[in-house]
Amino acid sequence: MSCAVFFADNMVYGPQWRIGNFVRIEAMVLNMDDYDSAKDLTVSDTDLYPSVEYPDGLSQQAAINGDSENVLPMTKMVSVEYIQMVITGPSYPASKPYILEAGWNKADLTKVVETNGLGREVNKAGHVIYGCLWDTTGLIEGTYTVTTKLGVVQQLANDKWIGVPGSTVYSVDYAICHLYIAEDVYVDLDHPYADLAGDEDDIVYETFKNGIGNVTDGAAWIELGQLIPQGSGGGNGGNGNGGEGGNGNGGENGGNGGGNGNGGRRSRGK
Repeated sequence: MSCAVFFADNMVYGPQWRIGNFVRIEAMVLNMDDYDSAKDLTVSDTDLYPSVEYPDGLSQQAAINGDSENVLPMTKMVSVEYIQMVITGPSYPASKPYILEAGWNKADLTKVVETNGLGREVNKAGHVIYGCLWDTTGLIEGTYTVTTKLGVVQQLANDKWIGVPGSTVYSVDYAICHLYIAEDVYVDLDHPYADLAGDEDDIVYETFKNGIGNVTDGAAWIELGQLIPQGSGGGNGGNGNGGEGGNGNGGENGGNGGGNGNGGRRSRGK
């Protein structure tokens, strides 16, 4: 399956984070088998609402939590078997990264792998998301990168479960985000997604400041906004409030699951 990893707005548009705060790490996985570009994705690929059966996000949330096997395939959202999100930066060199991971036994959908709190849930917008809160207490200031791989779980002879990233089941081919022309206003109302900019010279980045990221060696990555000390600098201040928050519902089964938070709307940081 060809997949896009969608990074939440606060990861894309947050210009800076304060050391000692929690940063919401959050992503969605979308099936791209029918598409050639992130721009082909539509709102209806994640939102079955507004409709008679699903009037809003909460009704979609309840439907996926109650019957993910039948409801989730109506969207392009993917409930993966295993996901790994690796954070590197000044406090986490490539030789000793901070690893987040979660995996589920596909036979009974129980969670069998978890490192550093990564989970899966259906948020109040009805979206299947993977995420957790990253504690930045005591870290060195600078730029940190989040790299995401998909894969499968494997049970060892001693009955321990491990995650195996980079399997042939899921091919990570796109690193994407929402693209806005103004606060909470998509550039294209029906096609809200775009590829992350590969570098600062990308014309899309120059125009929309839509985040630096790409896909390298089968992994989607994004550079987060600067991590800065408490009380230093002026910052942007006042614009936005870090997304929608929320706790979502459900267990760890199917499209349901663990994390805490929702991160739906565009955020301009803290």
